[in-house]
Amino acid sequence: MKGTKLVEVPYFVNQIDDVDKSILIIGECKGGNEGVSESIHEIQCTNVTTTDILESLPNSWLRQNTNWEHIKTDFIKFDESKKYDYIISISVFEHFGMFWEGKAYDIDSELEDLILWNHDIKGILKASKLLKNKGSKLIITLPIGPYMNYQKSGYPFLRYYDIQRQDLILNTLLDNGYNFSQQHFFSENFEDWFEVETREQLNQLIYTKCNPYTPNIIWGLTIQL
Repeated sequence: MKGTKLVEVPYFVNQIDDVDKSILIIGECKGGNEGVSESIHEIQCTNVTTTDILESLPNSWLRQNTNWEHIKTDFIKFDESKKYDYIISISVFEHFGMFWEGKAYDIDSELEDLILWNHDIKGILKASKLLKNKGSKLIITLPIGPYMNYQKSGYPFLRYYDIQRQDLILNTLLDNGYNFSQQHFFSENFEDWFEVETREQLNQLIYTKCNPYTPNIIWGLTIQL
């Protein structure tokens, strides 16, 4: 593992206390290089489903190493009758509604230059609706900062999350009856990751030490019923 996964993977793995429970991994169709699916496989979880807007191809790590179910769909349209004990979304929702290997959503429009700005919030609420019971956990990580990154084409492919948008997400969750049981903030000084202790310290990091090219401040959020 490298980069943000050095803190993101331990953040969610340490919260899986029963490897027999059902797991949904959002935004996963390949596996094999980031440590998310590999770590779940390594601790011998078997009741696992992946979902992505793309197919999971036969030559992917997932198809070669697991028999997990894969559901190809725009996650906003995911079947809400399906419920899970653990829902894992590691640096995924920041891409929702933007351009990532083509459109990162399914919409009936001929317009190419169309960004769905609040698709990330809709995705988080959708994931929350898939929690099985009060013991279930939705475990999310997102990059922190004041930036929106875009490709050479000019199309943005991910958001960074400042404190204002963090609060928007938290308040939206509370308004819809969900609780956040954990919040952790991690930063990197280009050599080592460390946990940020206070929101005041985080606010200072966002505007003085945030890397505009690759995320180096991470928000870990755990949501429950």
